Order: sequence, then C-alpha cells, then structure tokens
Amino acid sequence: MELRDLEYFLAVVDTGSMTLAARQKGLSQQALSKSLARLEDELGVMLLERTPKGVRLTRMGEALLTRARSILGEMGQFRRDLDVALGRSSTQLALGVSPAAAAGIGRQAIPRLQRLFPRLHLRVEAGVEPSFTRMLLAGEIDLAVTTSAAVSDAQIVTTELGQERWVVAGRQGHPLLSRAESLADLAAGDWIYGPMPDGLDQRIDRHFAEKGVAPIKPRITSSSILFGLSILIGTDLLAILPRSMVGGATGLMGRDLADGAWMTPLIVMRRRRAAASTFETSLIDILTEESRRLNAAI
Repeated sequence: MELRDLEYFLAVVDTGSMTLAARQKGLSQQALSKSLARLEDELGVMLLERTPKGVRLTRMGEALLTRARSILGEMGQFRRDLDVALGRSSTQLALGVSPAAAAGIGRQAIPRLQRLFPRLHLRVEAGVEPSFTRMLLAGEIDLAVTTSAAVSDAQIVTTELGQERWVVAGRQGHPLLSRAESLADLAAGDWIYGPMPDGLDQRIDRHFAEKGVAPIKPRITSSSILFGLSILIGTDLLAILPRSMVGGATGLMGRDLADGAWMTPLIVMRRRRAAASTFETSLIDILTEESRRLNAAI
C-alpha cells in the first residue's frame, strides 16, 4: 500500500468530489481514479460510492478513514522530526493561529515562548478551524490556537484555556466612543466589520436589539485585520474586536459596552496522539496565563 494512495483517498473524502480532489493534488481525474482503484483492489473492498451529488463513503471506507488520517498524520510528524534531527530543517514547533488569536493574545504569548526558548524556531500558519483540522491530521502543524472550534473529528482534541472578551473599538479620542455609556450612544456610528467566531454575530445583533439599536450595517467589510486596524486608527469608524487585540494597538481604545456578553473561548486544538512536546506544553501554559491576566485586568 502506497501512502500517496491514502493521501488521494483523503483528498476525495475531504472535498467530496473527484474533480476537486484531482485539482487539489495536481492530478488528472484518470490518475486519481487509478489510485483509488489500486487501493480498493489491494484491500478487496469498495471504499467510495460515486453518486450524482459526488462521492460517498461505504462502511469499509468509513473504517479506513480514521486509520488513514492517523497513518498520514504520524508520517507527517515523523518527517518533520526527521528533518530537524538531520539538520534539513530548523523548525521545531509548527503552529496554526487564527487571525483574531494572532493579532490578540498570540502577540503576547509567542514572544514569551521565544524568550523562554531562545533557540526555538517557529513556523506559524494562518487559518481557521477547518484548515487547522486538516493540517493537524496531516501532521503539518503541532497545535492550533483559535477563538472558535466546532470540531467534529474524533482525532482532534480541543482544550479551552480561557475566555476572550470582545469590545467596541475606535481611535483614541473617538467622538462617540469616548463618551458612550451604552450601545445606544453609538446609534449614529459608522462601522467596519469582519468575520466573527461562530455564534458571536447573533449575540451582537441580539444585544443591539435589546438596547433598542438597529443591527450593525457596516460601511466597510473586510477579513484583513491589518487593513481594519489601520482604518480604525485613521478614521471615525468603529469595530468589534478582541480586547487583547485592542489593548496592544497604539492609537486605539476599546470599551466593553455589552457588560461582558461578548465572550468567546480561547481554544487550543491538537491531534490525539502521544504526550505533547516541551514547547507545546509551555505555549499552552503561557496562553492560559495570558488569558487569565487579560480577564483579571477587566
């Protein structure tokens, strides 16, 4: 059995499409079909059913899925460990960080980790929960830090380290925000809005409605944190951001006008396997301490 046949099998499962899987792997559909046929012939079972809506796992395909992810995850981890041991790579910790975590709590935690381990080399990947799940299962990263993780894969372990409080943010001296005592005082404000962790959008809309304020209708929408921060500093737009992000940004102020109603968990995602490395354990401890410090400062 060749590892690449398992990789192609997982690509089909993850995309739900032979066409998309072939495109993702840079193959022709004929080559991908041959790989799957070779795997099914070797195992003596049918793994996938082709339907008008795509592909569907058979019972034996479901049985292989977990094992295939585990095998490829372990091999990916071994390859990275081997590269470090042989001097082919200096990366010793591969980390996934969501945009909110990177610009917020990660900005304090990662420098602390580097001070603790001056010779540690980090590789940091941006993303969100679905991409982190794929990278963890493939052994491409060691752990991921995010503010939202609705994980459904049994091989992924999540640990809640604390809570992140979201606040209304604007430039220092913002004419509305600096004097606001409630959300009602921001009714005339203009907003820039970006992606939120699962469920937070609904809580924000509900809280605005409870205060008699219409839901936010942003003048600008953007998924770029750097763009959003620069716009906030240079204009009178408002945004809702993690408190840890606002606290470290020069020229910004943040106000909790929701009485603590906008909280999201700080989540660490890991692949279910042997004990974590010293680097991973230390980073988790630092993230926990930073989360506690931030909440104690409120």
